[in-house]
Amino acid sequence: MLRNKIIFTIDVEPDLHTLKYRGIEQGLVVAEELFDKYNIKPVLFVTGDCIKKYPSTFKRLYRKGWEISSHGYTHRRFDEMSKHEKEKEIKKIIVVFKKYLGIKPKGFRAPQHSIDKETLNLLEKYGFKYDSSITPLNLLQLLFFPSKFLSWLKTFFSPLNPYKIRKDLVEIPTSALLLPFVSLIVRIFPPIFLKVYIFLIKLFYKNPVFYCHSWDFIELPHSKIEKLFPYTKLIKNLEYVLKSEK
Repeated sequence: MLRNKIIFTIDVEPDLHTLKYRGIEQGLVVAEELFDKYNIKPVLFVTGDCIKKYPSTFKRLYRKGWEISSHGYTHRRFDEMSKHEKEKEIKKIIVVFKKYLGIKPKGFRAPQHSIDKETLNLLEKYGFKYDSSITPLNLLQLLFFPSKFLSWLKTFFSPLNPYKIRKDLVEIPTSALLLPFVSLIVRIFPPIFLKVYIFLIKLFYKNPVFYCHSWDFIELPHSKIEKLFPYTKLIKNLEYVLKSEK
């Protein structure tokens, strides 16, 4: 991969607030059209229950060159599970990927960035190649999850670029400069601010990792952010970012 090219990733899970699947049924269709337009293949971090429900969707995207990696079996936080529960969940993930996609997942992103030492050890044990759960320099994460202050503090000053976190496991952190490089930033920043933000991000990250969600590409009637910064603005501004990468 060329230095400073953005890695685009999408977390695929049941929809925010409603736990329905419009983000997969409609949102991914919009996302696919947008990424295809600029010949960019994102990485999808998908929960196992979504793969079971829509296997043909993810099999088709995998065949066209999109990487399909794991976002847990359900969207439950890993740092709130026992070691036995974590191992059971990871085993179920591998079974689902092999059964429905015919592959073994190589990447992992813990729901809500809930990675911990036990989970990293299990990822290495079961042959995952990389994790992408840690978010250094991310102040917004503390705002959303204040009860996880100690976990946040441990990773806030962690390395910004890929590094070995275990002997056979690489960490590919998502990118942030106090504000994370996520869909919310793309929603609220006008293009000129986005241009400056991305310029700064690229000074610190060799290949910045951006992430959004499948439900970012649909209307969310119960979301306060949606009312202020609708999904149509996300799509418009994300296209600006994709175009700038060509």
